[in-house]
Amino acid sequence: MNQHLAIYLRLSLEDMDVRTNKIADESNSIKSQRLLVHNYIESHPELSQYPVVEYVDDGYSGTNFDRPGVKRLIEQVKTGQIACIVVKDLSRFGRNYLEVGDYLEHIFPLLGVRFIAVNDRYDSNQHVGTTGGIDVAFRNLVAERYSQDLSEKIKSSRYIQMKKGKFVSHCPYGYMRHPTQKHQMVVDPQTAPIVKWIFRQAIEGKRSTEIASMLNERGIITPQAYKKWENPLIKNDMMWSHQAVLRILKDYKYTGAMVSFKCGNETVRAKAQKQYKPEDWVITEGCHEAIISHEDYQKANETIRKVRYNGRKKTSCADRIYYCGSCGRRLRKTFGNDEYFSCQTQLYQKEALCASIFWGKRELEKILIAAYRVQLQVMEQELQAQAAKGSANPLDACRRKQRETAQKLSSMEGGNLKLYEMYREGKISRDQFAEQKNKHKATQAALQEKLALLREEESRLLEQEASSRNRLQLLREKVQHIILTDEAIVPFVYDAIERVDIFPSKELKISWKHNDSIKTDE
Repeated sequence: MNQHLAIYLRLSLEDMDVRTNKIADESNSIKSQRLLVHNYIESHPELSQYPVVEYVDDGYSGTNFDRPGVKRLIEQVKTGQIACIVVKDLSRFGRNYLEVGDYLEHIFPLLGVRFIAVNDRYDSNQHVGTTGGIDVAFRNLVAERYSQDLSEKIKSSRYIQMKKGKFVSHCPYGYMRHPTQKHQMVVDPQTAPIVKWIFRQAIEGKRSTEIASMLNERGIITPQAYKKWENPLIKNDMMWSHQAVLRILKDYKYTGAMVSFKCGNETVRAKAQKQYKPEDWVITEGCHEAIISHEDYQKANETIRKVRYNGRKKTSCADRIYYCGSCGRRLRKTFGNDEYFSCQTQLYQKEALCASIFWGKRELEKILIAAYRVQLQVMEQELQAQAAKGSANPLDACRRKQRETAQKLSSMEGGNLKLYEMYREGKISRDQFAEQKNKHKATQAALQEKLALLREEESRLLEQEASSRNRLQLLREKVQHIILTDEAIVPFVYDAIERVDIFPSKELKISWKHNDSIKTDE
């Protein structure tokens, strides 16, 4: 397999000056990193012999490895396509002390990949059999601490802007960014009238579902879709729901106040944001033009029905697999003598085909159990077919051919020396020596190529054998469910199904989680 040299380049918000919104250090720009690394490669002949491939993450933080460029890089490292990785410095590869250290000290050495950080003067070839020492560890630790410190500074800067009532996150539906002032919102003339209309309907006593239905009838584009469209009156596939209406009615920003700090990251590498309590929000009055008066905001919110918790025990979430085959929404569950599933699209579109979808849970489970038992019968037949197969193992034959080929190669060792001795002793001519030497080399090369192919075949067969072994184990576990009663088999049915699409025509499409069963439409 031909290997290549990987250049990894990264630039993120960490490298930007929060005051000027420009690169704080021009040497960290993608262009500067690329120039530095290419100059280094050209000055080292042992590196310039490899074809070069770039992996770039522009706009991604180095505090974690959830980056498309570095993910692609690591995948190709695992498959043996990369001989060496070159970066400007260790912080470009990552600022997480533990993860960077793990790659440098364990993963890359194990896979035989050379790693070079130019400005840090780190070359893993100089540390074969050892780690980079305390110097490398200290650099990684400093990079991580720098990222944490910078994150705190950015948070502090944003908090100050929030206290001043400046816009720092996103504009709600009804507003848009000021054309010249970065931290200011202005009224959007296209969507602000829609916001006013929604509040007026709520004040008049309309429920949120009724308002959503009226918006859909008029073909008004949803807030989510409006981010991608310029005209709010263009008909689209997205649909207003009562949640979308409630989000607008409850948003205090429409009174002209700026509401910030409603959520945030607790740590530098946090993937999910924490929702803060209302008393911790930063609210600054009179920051932008109001769309709704405080009085109308209060009146509209007083009409919102308050949902009271009645102490009912939460039901299982295992049955959250039912979807509308027409609009794709997850079906909502209601309770009565049985649990029932229906599509809530009918609440927002009066002529929706989904209105005819209404199924009892026991009726659905009866169909799913029957379908699952068909799957089990098919798996049982496959298990019996596997058992009836002969015991011949292609892996044994592959290994036998490897041994035979290796023995032939071994027997050819010293062949050139014997030919030379025959030539020196006058037993063969110079031309005969050259001809037989070339034939000997060609035979050796053919055997080496054959041995390499056999080793690749062995790896493939080992993967197949492991997959087949896992498959058989899965089949043995599944077929045991055949003897279960309908009541006992229900949890396994839900565990095996990814989703069930229910169509107005009464058809059901069952999507199974794994390729351990046939695809069946009921």
